[in-house]
Amino acid sequence: MKTGDKIGLIGRNGIGKTTLFRILLGELSADAGELARAKGVRIGYLPQEVRLDKSLTLLDEVTDAFSHLIGMKKRIEELELIIASGADKAILTEYGHLQERFEREGGFTYQSRIEDVLTGLGFLEEEFQKPLNLFSGGEKSRAYLAKLLLSLPDILLLDEPTNHLDISSTEWLESYLIELDAAVIIVSHDRLFLNRTTKLTLDFRPDRIEEYAGNFDFYLKERKARQEQQSKLYQRQKEEILRIEDFIHRNIAGQKTKQAQSRRTMLSKIKRLTSPETDGKAATLRIESSGRSYRKLLEVNGLSKSFVGRTIFSDISFEIERGEKIGLIGPNGSGKSTLVKIITGELEPDDGEFTIGGNVKPAYFDQELSIIATDDTVLDSIWEEKPLAEAGELRSYLGRYLFSGEDVFKSVSALSGGEKSRLALAKIFLLPANFLILDEPTNHLDIPSSERLEEALAEYDGAALIVSHDRFFLDKTVSKIFALENGSLRVIDGNYSEYVRLREAQDTAVRTETDIEERMIEKEARLNEWKDLKEKRRVRKQFEKLEDDIQKKEQKMLAILDMLEDESIQSDWERLAELQKSKQQIEAELDELLRQYDEFDLEE
Repeated sequence: MKTGDKIGLIGRNGIGKTTLFRILLGELSADAGELARAKGVRIGYLPQEVRLDKSLTLLDEVTDAFSHLIGMKKRIEELELIIASGADKAILTEYGHLQERFEREGGFTYQSRIEDVLTGLGFLEEEFQKPLNLFSGGEKSRAYLAKLLLSLPDILLLDEPTNHLDISSTEWLESYLIELDAAVIIVSHDRLFLNRTTKLTLDFRPDRIEEYAGNFDFYLKERKARQEQQSKLYQRQKEEILRIEDFIHRNIAGQKTKQAQSRRTMLSKIKRLTSPETDGKAATLRIESSGRSYRKLLEVNGLSKSFVGRTIFSDISFEIERGEKIGLIGPNGSGKSTLVKIITGELEPDDGEFTIGGNVKPAYFDQELSIIATDDTVLDSIWEEKPLAEAGELRSYLGRYLFSGEDVFKSVSALSGGEKSRLALAKIFLLPANFLILDEPTNHLDIPSSERLEEALAEYDGAALIVSHDRFFLDKTVSKIFALENGSLRVIDGNYSEYVRLREAQDTAVRTETDIEERMIEKEARLNEWKDLKEKRRVRKQFEKLEDDIQKKEQKMLAILDMLEDESIQSDWERLAELQKSKQQIEAELDELLRQYDEFDLEE
């Protein structure tokens, strides 16, 4: 690794990615091989489970990343007191050096950097003084990540950094890492995050690591090309070996014995190619459906919820119909999990109501994986749902989720995060459900397991409400987006990419309307100046015509902007494209008219 490298480390759960990180950190020793670090290199590590001093506030914890600057500032203040009462040259020299170093290392900017990173990772300003013992596990992970980023190590090792981030914070982290000078190794199931942040991919195999000089998409294409090439070479060699063996078999005892013996010698010297690898084991997921529900699965009317005087959402209404796959998105704290818990009956709304349709059988996957008990074994956990099933049948079922042999007798408490997620999915998918409610189902899954879940949901004929920050996963699984924004619910027909396109089109329309308003104000100021001048009739007439042309163009522009904001055409992408093209043409014409307008002002 060198400074600035951005590396994605991929591989199935249990392959050894975390073990490799611990070796790089010096926490474990390798059985073989060498590890060489540059002198003084500092390595920062984000594990999936973090530990923080719960007695501190959020701000105190992350400010500790600048303890060296705080100590430096304290010494500078001590020196200032000494200097005020008279000091020798040595004190003045120390003071000068400290001041220069304090400024060079960010002593005057670290507080604003803290605020930028905390807000970027989704913390509100009023949470800065909140004690860490009041934060959830996910919030503590974000706090740990903030402190890690602020400490500016030379190498960052990030193990699933997006697990507890919302989409907005994930996009902020992408931008931050792209600009970061440090070297970074990222383990993540978030394929879009890997695509946007990494320029080198390491594929962790059982006996080696394969290097790919690009992001995750590049890796997929290059891996396929390599496998095809390896397959051709293997097949070609296999055919050649069979041809030689056939010659030896036919001629070893005949007239061509010497040639056959020569071929046998040649055959013994051939370096045999191994059969091309497949992608290894991945969970085989299949979701059972309990039959058709009524067409209207869920109807929600006017739901509102507040906590401790803070409104989470207000007066939201929506419907979910049979077979729909819906993604529920929004910033952390926007109420996604709260809404899900109201629908599942774990919470009561402050206002409003919801109705579940006939023959609806829901199943709920929560982030805490509460469907599995930590004191059960893997097999017992599944047996609870199928008490009359034979052990062999259940062990076969668990094998599809990569629990084989003695693994089924492991305690749930001893499982990794990915194993617990697979077990929870295995248990939920045994339930006779036609309405799945999944809260961050991919958080601890590896990429192959996430892909199998995508395939299972595509084949599932029931409905699903999916809370996720995994944008790639949402694109593959949902056809409608529920976006919780500023206490309201926005419904978008389409997957996550279509939601982004619509959001960007609306943002552009708002910015353009603001520009026009500013131009109109500027034009009015110019007109006031012109009124004070005794202009010639010809110049006035020309100016008024130019003004009239500008006004007509601006009216056309405002009309187009009104149409762009019309909800009835938001899903009509062809119409939106036509309007955007017209808007660009009018903008160009308007710019030319305003240029002529400016020339009038200069000449007169």
